[in-house]
Amino acid sequence: MAKLDLSLTAEELDAFLSSQRTVRLATADAGARPHVVPLWFVWVDGTLFMNSTLGNLTIRNLQANPRATGSIDDGTVYEELRGILINGPVEWADGDPRLEEVSRIWSEKYMGGSPLPYGRWRNRVWFRLRPERIASWDFRKIPAAKAAARSGT
Repeated sequence: MAKLDLSLTAEELDAFLSSQRTVRLATADAGARPHVVPLWFVWVDGTLFMNSTLGNLTIRNLQANPRATGSIDDGTVYEELRGILINGPVEWADGDPRLEEVSRIWSEKYMGGSPLPYGRWRNRVWFRLRPERIASWDFRKIPAAKAAARSGT
């Protein structure tokens, strides 16, 4: 049997990433030792924006090795599982003209529309993952994909 296409369409990918709250971001230090942390994110113009605290291990790893992989998924039973793996270079986002939009979306998504607590965020840094590759899956598509494979369409 041919491999079933369970990938997300571009529209499904945008909707999925706009609705999810947490990415598990994997970075590696200069010695290639992995480090995985959950981070909040926003998806704007095909780019994953995140922030973290200056000097922490995630930021130090990205300074030494500016590449990362993120995993975002949901579903509680097998037939509902869907998600993505996203990898690519990470860049510091200071000066990015989209940061105002990113901050607005962040505020709505995580703070109920309240202003971001910049007074407490003096040591925060925004960064962005520009995807080189996104692998996706949606097991909710299995029945239709099997039916299409059986019918040859």
